[in-house]
Amino acid sequence: MSTPFDRAAACPSCGAPITFRFAGAMAQVCKHCKFVVARTDRDLRAVGRVADLVEIPTPLQVGVTGRWGNEPFVVDGRVQLDRAGAPGAPWQEIFIAFPSSGRWTWVAFAQGRWYATNEAPLPLNGLPQWASLQPGGRVHLEGHGMFTVVEVGRRRVISAEGEMPYVAPPGAVTGFVDIAGPRGEFGTIDYGDGRGIPPKLYLGRQIDPAELRLDSGAPVDQPAAQVTAVACPNCGGNLPLAAPGTTERIVCRYCGTASDLTKGALVALGQVPRPPVEPYVPLGAEGQLRGMRVLCIGFVIRGCTVEGERYRWREYLLYGGPSVGYLWLMEEDGAWQLVTPLSPGEVQPMGGTASYKGQTYSFKQRVNAEVEYVVGEFYWKVEIGEAVQATEYQGSDGKISVEQAPTEVSVSFCSPLRGKELAAAFSLSPPPRAAPGGGGGSGGGSFLLLIVIVIVVLILLVAFSDCGGGGGSGGILFVPSGGSPSFGGGK
Repeated sequence: MSTPFDRAAACPSCGAPITFRFAGAMAQVCKHCKFVVARTDRDLRAVGRVADLVEIPTPLQVGVTGRWGNEPFVVDGRVQLDRAGAPGAPWQEIFIAFPSSGRWTWVAFAQGRWYATNEAPLPLNGLPQWASLQPGGRVHLEGHGMFTVVEVGRRRVISAEGEMPYVAPPGAVTGFVDIAGPRGEFGTIDYGDGRGIPPKLYLGRQIDPAELRLDSGAPVDQPAAQVTAVACPNCGGNLPLAAPGTTERIVCRYCGTASDLTKGALVALGQVPRPPVEPYVPLGAEGQLRGMRVLCIGFVIRGCTVEGERYRWREYLLYGGPSVGYLWLMEEDGAWQLVTPLSPGEVQPMGGTASYKGQTYSFKQRVNAEVEYVVGEFYWKVEIGEAVQATEYQGSDGKISVEQAPTEVSVSFCSPLRGKELAAAFSLSPPPRAAPGGGGGSGGGSFLLLIVIVIVVLILLVAFSDCGGGGGSGGILFVPSGGSPSFGGGK
């Protein structure tokens, strides 16, 4: 859409010249005063000043050119956002323009996955109320299909640069809902602020970064994590930092101080109890696991209470760089599983079953899983006592784990992992069959103890029967219901 000033005019804030290169761009950040300048039918308007950009590594810097398939593109702008009310590590969305066709798309990277979305028409029957949507629920958008609600929250623009088709005024808080479809579809419903910012719908899909080729020859998807380091603000200990763009909290392995990562520096929050056992896979260990180069960056002990007994298990957070993202190892009573995050839209819970890739998984158990101990680097603000509702579905090839938190849902696939394979991957001695520590409630140990008790009782009953000389002996054979519950480690 052209304007009377032919896409060029003076910044209404500082007077510096502004030129809109892309016809679809309706907003631009002035390079001189950092005001967001909105383009209207008649003039330019300054709608708010952005903060300095947060250093978030990306190969898609503003001005970079390349080809997406056979079509040339240019990175024309980017916007950085955070969650209003609970600020953490911001994320960014990249605005890519296609000069030859005039079309555009947003590209974002999150936890090892790349997504591309475009503005889509609002549903014919309107949007559901923001307050009515719950993580894990289903929502039908007329004309677009059925989606699973992944996250419900509020966000705000904190910084931006370059051109964009639209951007909310800096600092304005808008409600949003992330959604996912069964075939890799992804989208965001931006509900606006209920006043002057209108709602918008963005729909797209997960993409393979190999679809994009930069003219510089550099890869879009870096192959591995580049580890840097930060100093613990309490003890000064050197803490490896594998994912500076997504890490939100680090718990010092030396003194137990929990800190938030803010603009590359750690801000101390306080100390937390140290885990009672050392992790089998040491923090900082590098390995080749099933063809993936991964680093062990976090260790968590979680637990749940079932019929008055406490059960605990151990989880290890792995990071494989942008090409792999985050994975989890879960260990319980010497049995290991590799936990791979899934898009919630790929799994369809239905009554007592869940379907995934054409296979059916049967409901196994549901408990409240709580964080008891934590150390290392994490992509969310992990806290002692943090709880989720964990539901498991069992299949012939593994388990589906669904974890429900107040504002989001996460889904993972848990596949068995032999201890010997894990040891070889990290060049470690074979793990013990049953890991000690982590607290009481080892289900396998309880099960064996009950078996021993039953055998002893039976022997005593037979002995008393033989010595009693009269009457038939009677006894109750107690059959335990099973061992400890087991859970996946998806977050």
